[in-house]
Amino acid sequence: MKATPIALAALTVLATVAAPALAQSSVTLFGIVDLAARSVKNDTSQKRLDGSGLSSSRLGFRGIEDLGGDLKAGFWLEGALNPDDGNASGFNFQRRSTVSLMGGFGEIRLGRDKVPTQLNWDAFDPFDNTGMGANTRLSVASGIVPTGGTYGAFSRANNMISYITPSLGGLFGQASVAAGEGTLGNKHMGLRAGYSGGALLAAVGYGNTEVTGAIDAKETNFGASYDLKFMKLIGFMSKLDIGPASQDNWLVGATVPFGSFTLRASYSEMDGKESIAVRDAKMLALGGVYTLSKRTALYATYSKISNTNTNFTVATGSTLTRGNDSTGYDFGIRHAF
Repeated sequence: MKATPIALAALTVLATVAAPALAQSSVTLFGIVDLAARSVKNDTSQKRLDGSGLSSSRLGFRGIEDLGGDLKAGFWLEGALNPDDGNASGFNFQRRSTVSLMGGFGEIRLGRDKVPTQLNWDAFDPFDNTGMGANTRLSVASGIVPTGGTYGAFSRANNMISYITPSLGGLFGQASVAAGEGTLGNKHMGLRAGYSGGALLAAVGYGNTEVTGAIDAKETNFGASYDLKFMKLIGFMSKLDIGPASQDNWLVGATVPFGSFTLRASYSEMDGKESIAVRDAKMLALGGVYTLSKRTALYATYSKISNTNTNFTVATGSTLTRGNDSTGYDFGIRHAF
């Protein structure tokens, strides 16, 4: 009995000492589970239950530690989920695995992450570059990457170091360099600069990726959005050059809110140039999102791709013969935690 008050006093002292340290750091578990009933018609029709129709399903951990003097350290580990079958074999953190040092100077970030040009594909798309309406459905035409080459750093790069500026009166920027480490498709250099203020968001991006020992993929893109309150207007364009082949992409779209419901629409095209001049594609996407809460939403999407000597698809399904169209629709639910 005599030990009890002593133990309680010790615990009180420990809690008092530990409280400031705990208050200076935090770790968060987060994720998204997104599933939809989907119909996809490529060469043949398939009925499917698939994920990531509104937001990519994921599981992650992030943390931050206050080091004092306006200096913080942080980490971010995030991996993809397949909730339609619950298959977690081979789970990894390839969506993002970074460690950062942050302060008034901005952020220095190391690890696997999205390249700067990909951030524009994401930001300037009514469908947030996710699901059947994602603008990257038309991003890399067949035949544009030369034989023996690989373009692994189109969206994300391994071994990357990035500097992200703080907001400077609405201006922002990022510079990234990724080491190839002897692997083709990952050696990358990227830049992004833009402005975010009031109703306007605009940004330009540039990326250079080694796809063979002698040929680089060079992408330049630009996007802008303007929020009129009753409607947000979105525009995006990209030019990709890889050796003797190139393609131009552009998109126009809008989101229109009606209380808890948001209508989404976009039209985009891919125009092949030079050695792939005979390859083109067009995509129309329409969708709606009904927000039940801050974490839960219902959605529906319809998308159609018209291919000319290409075989882009709106979603996973049967094989698609080059030149045939791909169409699909889905109804789903997204829950974030």
